[in-house]
Amino acid sequence: MQVAMRVLSVTVTAVALTLIATVTSAYSDPLSKPSDAEARSHLLHGNRLYGIRSFKEAAAEYKAGALIEPAPVFDYNLGQCFRLLGRYEEATWHYERFLNRANPQGELLDAVTHFIAQMKAELDTKAMAQHPTEPTPLPASPAHGAPVSLASTSPVHVSPPILREAWYEDRWGWALSGAGIVGIAIGGGLLVNAASLGDEANMTTNQQERDRLRGKVHSRNIFGALTGAAGIGLLASGIVKFVIYPHERAQVASWNVGVTGNGMLAYWRF
Repeated sequence: MQVAMRVLSVTVTAVALTLIATVTSAYSDPLSKPSDAEARSHLLHGNRLYGIRSFKEAAAEYKAGALIEPAPVFDYNLGQCFRLLGRYEEATWHYERFLNRANPQGELLDAVTHFIAQMKAELDTKAMAQHPTEPTPLPASPAHGAPVSLASTSPVHVSPPILREAWYEDRWGWALSGAGIVGIAIGGGLLVNAASLGDEANMTTNQQERDRLRGKVHSRNIFGALTGAAGIGLLASGIVKFVIYPHERAQVASWNVGVTGNGMLAYWRF
């Protein structure tokens, strides 16, 4: 019986550590939705406006959500909106803030870094082309050999904003984990009670009473072990459910076409 309780305790500890590791991993996602319900509402409303190319209105929703909870996803989405509106200085500010606060990796890092470099190059080109006393000249035609900026062409495809679901929104995961914890608690309580009845049986001099108590010890040990094992299974299932909870991954995809003095230039980003 003591061996069973020790095995149960070790198993519960291992499962709890796994759950903690899962939660820590979920919070490290740079594109996680905000935890505040009102901030999430602004994010989803902004995503709908972004989806119909109302970038100015979408930016207003993202700013309202960021004032409630400054989640990094708002900076990324604001960078997307201002870049597509041609407001490169504001877009660069939000992209750089997203990089500093969220520390993205892989393709997302490459995409944001490229956007910043592209916009800074475009701003430098415009600054060099401006005359201090005359209006900004129009770009020369390709026939004269002057390059036409990629930013002067409209993007054919705009990547959707973030629609990422957080792990803590999985109700089935919480239900399974909660039922598992209850089962473990009941199983552990029955095993502890069986141990107490066993001590009482050993101290009883009446043989009939001793047999009755030992019968209870046997049944509670079995039921407690089964209940605890079922609870561990449910808790493990809940953790697995959190891990495999479906997400919509952010796709950073765009492509542009421009004309230079030497021909045409196309750029794809997936």
